[in-house]
Amino acid sequence: MSAITAARSPRARRLAPWVVAAALALSGCSTPAAADDGVYRIGLITSQTGPGSQLGIGELRGAELAVEQINADGGVNGATLELITADDQSNPSQAVLQARKMLGRVDAFVGPSTSGPCKAIAPLAESAKVIDYCLSPGLKPEPGGWQWSASVATHDLTSRLVDYWKSEGITRVGLLTQTDSSGAEGAESTKAAIDEIDGMELAGEATFSPDAVSVTAQLQQIAKHKPQALVVWATGAGAGVAFKGMGQVGLDIPVATTDGNLTYAFVDRVKHFLPDPLLIPATRDFWDPAEYPNDEVRELEANYHDAYVSAHGEQPDFGPGVAYDGVYLVAEALERAGGDSAEARTELERIKDFDGVVGTYNFSVEDHRGLTEKDVAIVQATEDGFEFIGGVE
Repeated sequence: MSAITAARSPRARRLAPWVVAAALALSGCSTPAAADDGVYRIGLITSQTGPGSQLGIGELRGAELAVEQINADGGVNGATLELITADDQSNPSQAVLQARKMLGRVDAFVGPSTSGPCKAIAPLAESAKVIDYCLSPGLKPEPGGWQWSASVATHDLTSRLVDYWKSEGITRVGLLTQTDSSGAEGAESTKAAIDEIDGMELAGEATFSPDAVSVTAQLQQIAKHKPQALVVWATGAGAGVAFKGMGQVGLDIPVATTDGNLTYAFVDRVKHFLPDPLLIPATRDFWDPAEYPNDEVRELEANYHDAYVSAHGEQPDFGPGVAYDGVYLVAEALERAGGDSAEARTELERIKDFDGVVGTYNFSVEDHRGLTEKDVAIVQATEDGFEFIGGVE
């Protein structure tokens, strides 16, 4: 294993430099990008402004923390790891503009924050043969392509949620989603999860535009079907509009929402009309430490959380974790590939049993996500943050 893995697992050892050189010579790989100036560069494109900023600001912090730790542990094959950062303003066209500026300067991309900008830069990553580790779980990466998707697939998130509600005696679930790509994915996945679990029933559904200022009509339509709980698959301001509308129409039932709302900024924004309870399917970085699979993961999580709190004075939420893991995974692939950015794709596809803070990654040519439903449990959003509820296998 590499030095990067070694920083996260005491059993791992660094590959000797001559081993890396020999492997490159035998494989015919190109000269490592860091050979000229001793620096590997990752292009980090996140939403520092716009609707996606509730994720992007934390993602930048998580990525910076990972780079700091990797460099403190010796870098990538002894070379320094550097971030080149850009704000896509939560806009696909801006993401393309920033990615174009970085092409030829970076060894890989991490980001953007949301699925729309990720889809927009996919052709650039493909044509340049450069890894793009998209930070949105809403992306569906093509097998053998150049894009990866962070966190857990939407279907696995909704499946865990519906299964949890079934265990709590809730069988009639309403569905309210935005009309954007993320909302459509949430609607499709929630309905599939309901169909797959015996005894569950869809009890009314409706959609609304991301720029809607009221959804009371849609909520009244759903209420006629007498749901016992409601899924609101919308992020940021849209979800807030839905929660406020529930109070206006007197729909007082348990609510669940996307993990894109696992941020303190979001909770603060909706605290005056926070549903009780508001459940969110969440990855391992939000679990009770007693639920972690082993002591190595417990140590990894503790180190990550402590370092983040020390740097920023608050606990990390969804954004920092996916970006932190993304940087570590890309750096690991670059190290294994001896810095050859094209060969790094193959090396990333070969990564197995890689413990990150979000979950344990197992990639393949067919699977550019690496996480499954086993990496999901349920938390409750409160005015004070996020409380672990359960649902671990």
